[in-house]
Amino acid sequence: MPSLYDITVPLFTRTLRNLDHLLATAVGSDIDEAELLAARLAPDMLPLPRQVQIACDTAKLAVTRLAQVEPRPMADDEATIAELRDRIARTIAYLDEAPVAAFDGRETAEIALKFPNLEMTFSGSALVTDFVLPNFFFHVTATYALLRMKGVQIGKMDYLTGGVAAR
Repeated sequence: MPSLYDITVPLFTRTLRNLDHLLATAVGSDIDEAELLAARLAPDMLPLPRQVQIACDTAKLAVTRLAQVEPRPMADDEATIAELRDRIARTIAYLDEAPVAAFDGRETAEIALKFPNLEMTFSGSALVTDFVLPNFFFHVTATYALLRMKGVQIGKMDYLTGGVAAR
């Protein structure tokens, strides 16, 4: 059975690299950056920068909670695609520093998530499968959808492979 590390850090890293590719493609397009950054799928949904920030935070906080390593706060102040790409790079660097052994035995650890009006408690395994992975992919997919909606020339293989045909 794969370890918690195996089903989180490599997956987050690969997907964040693919997300970076999507944003790099957007930068190379002739679409106005301000229009991309303001894009929302619906009026009550968050704009593109928040989608990227939350995807990064979800990966980063999963590692913080599972491996019990020092958190690395990041201000949510990115105002350009270049700054969002830098946040992705900093998140990947944080993930790369996570000690694999720190995930050992954390499958059954009790982990509480506290939100302003809600507290949820999970085992380490349930945190990953029931909350972290769905939330992470929701925000990555929302970013992909926003870019597509605005006309960035990306497709499913860009999302899945970061534009690399075979890995």
